Amino acid sequence: MRADQFTRPPGPYFLSHSVGLAPLSARAAVEEAYFAPWAAGDGETWSRWLRTVDAFRESLAPAIGAQSADICPQTNISSALTKILFSLPVAKGRTKIVLCEEDFPTVGFVFDQARRLGLEPVFLTSGAHLVDPDAWAPAFRDDVHMVHVTHVFSNLGLKTPVAEIVRRAKARGVIAVVDAAQSAGAVEVRADEWGADFITGTCVKYLCGGAGACWLWVSPDIAPRCAPVDVGWFSHENPFEFDIHRFAYAPRAARFWGGTPSVAPYAIARAGIDLIAGAGVGAIFARSQTLLDRLVSALPEAALLSHVKKGERGSSFIVRPRDQEGAAAALGEEKIAHDRRQGALRFSVHLYNDEKDVDRLAALLGRFL
Repeated sequence: MRADQFTRPPGPYFLSHSVGLAPLSARAAVEEAYFAPWAAGDGETWSRWLRTVDAFRESLAPAIGAQSADICPQTNISSALTKILFSLPVAKGRTKIVLCEEDFPTVGFVFDQARRLGLEPVFLTSGAHLVDPDAWAPAFRDDVHMVHVTHVFSNLGLKTPVAEIVRRAKARGVIAVVDAAQSAGAVEVRADEWGADFITGTCVKYLCGGAGACWLWVSPDIAPRCAPVDVGWFSHENPFEFDIHRFAYAPRAARFWGGTPSVAPYAIARAGIDLIAGAGVGAIFARSQTLLDRLVSALPEAALLSHVKKGERGSSFIVRPRDQEGAAAALGEEKIAHDRRQGALRFSVHLYNDEKDVDRLAALLGRFL
């Protein structure tokens, strides 16, 4: 794996769950795909910019097991969820949306707005039990409108059995939304196999694509039923028709696009996606799991706050030292990038980490456990 294709901080980088490292090619990519068409001043700026967004979707598609036409660029996941929520009618008798207390808080903020539609958010409790599809049984009931399934939880570290949860939900007529924010680029995402209705994701983390380039995958089966409220000229079947009296939803995922799109974030994001795709997400995951095995075996089980069982984890983990402040100070002195969650220290491994990084981290943490 080519770690030398990314910018390198002064010490080991264990912060990909928050922001993936920048590809060295990112500056040139945004210059070529964004600034150069702008500076040309030849009247073809928008056509070239839109090709940049198309190229982003085409690069992302194989990385998540999708077709590019089923991917709609989004500014952030919160906006994507809001568009989903208000795009579909609610069948009579379906009064609940099921999500999890372990979901990223923005998910809860969005689905609290479902009360406007007469829907009640129902929260599953957090814990290791979420690896069992049976723990999701409240989502498989006839009074449920929608279930939100996080593929990998950012704090818990647990990887859910998405395909089976979605299968059971869909069998009961429940709309299934999957969050791949903490998995895409590090754990295989299979839009073509999961059977979900929607998948949301971001490029800022393990796809190493910077902020502002999020995405929404929409199943071609459900897209024709969706009538998003937050629309704009790029939600229209022909954005350049320019008839203010006629609006028709674009086919497939594009109906979720909205108004004038951002461009630069997608030029940057493509640089990261291309590196991740070149390495192969399956290979990245296998390598990361090997590094996690090495780390977990070097630390006492009691110090590991997150779910680290092999086969049931993503790429991040949380450690609670006895002396947290001392450990944090030592990590800072050693320039080991990390952050804090749940009153503990959070780390993640990715394709640019190696055995030396892991051993260095384990040795330092061992002094405070």
